[in-house]
Amino acid sequence: MVIIYGLAGLLGLFLLIVYAVSFGIDNSKQVKLLRSELKEIKKEIKILGENQK
Repeated sequence: MVIIYGLAGLLGLFLLIVYAVSFGIDNSKQVKLLRSELKEIKKEIKILGENQK
């Protein structure tokens, strides 16, 4: 019985780690996407500022 609980615990731990890693990867992709959008917006603002001068 103890072996079954141990295996269930290891399986649960493994699934938790897999979920945490995949969640972290998704977040990092979103952060990279937001950074690239911010860079693009900054470029557009800079161009607009130069055109108004």
